[in-house]
Amino acid sequence: MIDSKRIILSVVLSVFLVSNILAKNVASLDTVTVTAQKSEEDVQKVPISLSVFDEISIEDKSISSLEDIGKYTPNLMFFNRGQQGLTSPSIRGISASITSYSSPVSLYVDGVPTMSSFGFSDGLEDIERIEVLKGPQGTLYGKNSEVGVINVITRKPNNESRGKVFSTIGIDGKRELGINASGAVVKDKFYIGVSYKHNEKDGFIKHTKTGKYVNNKQSNYGKVNLRYTPTDSLDISLIASKSKNDDGAIDWAKAGQSEDIVVSSNIEGSATPTIETFALSVDYDIDNETKLKSITTKRVHHDKAIVDSDVSAKTLVHFYRNSKFKTLSQELRLEKDISDTKIVSGIYFDKEENDLSLVRKTMMDPTGSNSKPQYLTSKTMGIFINIIHPITAKWTLNSGIRYDKEKKDIEVGGTNIYIDNEWENISPKVSLQYDINKNSIAYVTVAKGYKSGGFNPFALASDKQSYDEENLISYELGYKSMFFKDTIKFNASIYYMNVDDMQVQEMVTPGVAYVVNAASATSKGIEIEFEALLNDEITLFASGGLNDTSFDDFKDIKGDYSGNINPSAPKYNFNIGTQYRVGSGYYARVDVSGYGKTYFDSANKYSQKAYQLVDTKIGYEKKNYDIYLYANNLFDKEHHATNAYFNGTTTIYRESREIGVKLAYRF
Repeated sequence: MIDSKRIILSVVLSVFLVSNILAKNVASLDTVTVTAQKSEEDVQKVPISLSVFDEISIEDKSISSLEDIGKYTPNLMFFNRGQQGLTSPSIRGISASITSYSSPVSLYVDGVPTMSSFGFSDGLEDIERIEVLKGPQGTLYGKNSEVGVINVITRKPNNESRGKVFSTIGIDGKRELGINASGAVVKDKFYIGVSYKHNEKDGFIKHTKTGKYVNNKQSNYGKVNLRYTPTDSLDISLIASKSKNDDGAIDWAKAGQSEDIVVSSNIEGSATPTIETFALSVDYDIDNETKLKSITTKRVHHDKAIVDSDVSAKTLVHFYRNSKFKTLSQELRLEKDISDTKIVSGIYFDKEENDLSLVRKTMMDPTGSNSKPQYLTSKTMGIFINIIHPITAKWTLNSGIRYDKEKKDIEVGGTNIYIDNEWENISPKVSLQYDINKNSIAYVTVAKGYKSGGFNPFALASDKQSYDEENLISYELGYKSMFFKDTIKFNASIYYMNVDDMQVQEMVTPGVAYVVNAASATSKGIEIEFEALLNDEITLFASGGLNDTSFDDFKDIKGDYSGNINPSAPKYNFNIGTQYRVGSGYYARVDVSGYGKTYFDSANKYSQKAYQLVDTKIGYEKKNYDIYLYANNLFDKEHHATNAYFNGTTTIYRESREIGVKLAYRF
């Protein structure tokens, strides 16, 4: 098994190897510009543990979903619960229960926010850049950015006419077809970009009676990007997208199966979620030192599914979900340069309207009559400012603060239950950066993060009906550097976080659990990213994270969990590999990635074993076309997860090896 010592040793050996090989001039690594701090900066000069995937990197790594970036990002995990639209993110060992309808990691796609595990996904077509910010980002991003933010930025259409048609054909019915195209409708004034992708694949779980696969997958995604630049100082864009899935049953089955995975469900499962997004962005350059930006967004996620949770011929627990999550947001931001000082300030509003319909049918309640619709509304207002001020030629102070006020209420249909509450939060951040030389920086950061409070509408005791925000204080020490004429990149960070008022599921009476602020925890770890050009053809890369997130204090009537590992907090994750690309067109890449053992409950009974997967891709590239042969999970390693539901008698099964061909034609 690959353990943490081997990860560190691999990085050290790679650095030693490269330092001895690099005796001749080779091309340097490209400079990557990011907007992590809401203004354009070189990623190597930003005092944040930050993983970035640009357009070329996304293509080389075959990133087609948010889950894919977890393999390449230290201490980032996406726990797929076996159903599209139910993917919980975890950064540095901190995650959230899906029943809280909130997440400690915020997703922003062209400024459109997603702050819940429900619908934590988006299509990744015609993308310019993906940024993963680790550590509290509440100063600039507000609520539910407690331990990180994922930013996805679509490529802007311009005067250049470009397009691409691509397809993937693989085993088990894998089929993918897509197109991207953009260009100017009126030169220098009006531009348009369009994207579309269809994806499908056969399932891998069979029904015992019909012999048919029950979990076939199919999705469609489309996006339109309109851009208008009437003057040199005004840039207006409207991006609209829609995704629709038509999937089968949840990827659950009885535990202990290996070769042929079967279920005997007495209902036909399905998942047909849709997501619609709209983002209107207006950038206005008042003068050379002052910029004004407005982002207006709307997102509607319709979660519709039929789930046989017991996957048996009996009606033990069946779920029928038909919920709609709607979010409207508005941010006004002012960027001002005063001499060498950079100021970003702004105001933010959002409104969430969640209509939650979850019918639960059991042997005791076969009609689901005890299930009631719930209507959850939330309004948030935030004011923020961030200042980057050079103290001396070597030292820079990066500080900011944000004030958020949030009001929530929930109404349970068919009852007299109505609960409302208000929360206020101040999120400060201070970072001191030291420029060691023109290619290296070191920084130390202290920041506060928080996750929104919420409700337990069916709580019998009034003190359990709502729970407060979760708060943490983070301490981080980081280092970023480029070596050997920018042919080697080495970034590292060490962090320590104290979590108070932790939101956990507490068993208050046998069989009854609520989300409460009943725990405290500590998270500590290290993150490393390394990339090196051995020559103009060969690139080495490695990344890894070590993490220890455990409860300092947490107990309920079922036991004392103090000292246990937090759910969805793998001990480590890593990626190591190499890429070969020559001007004549030949290409090859191999990646080895993996996660340490991961628990999914506070008692640490149910888990996913440590695993490592090998992905490969070889092909031929020319100016107008590409062709690749690929294999995901080349050695067909099992990486299933024991389900905490039904006392571990079910397993969330994962796809096996996939082999196929990728084709692309550019015009």
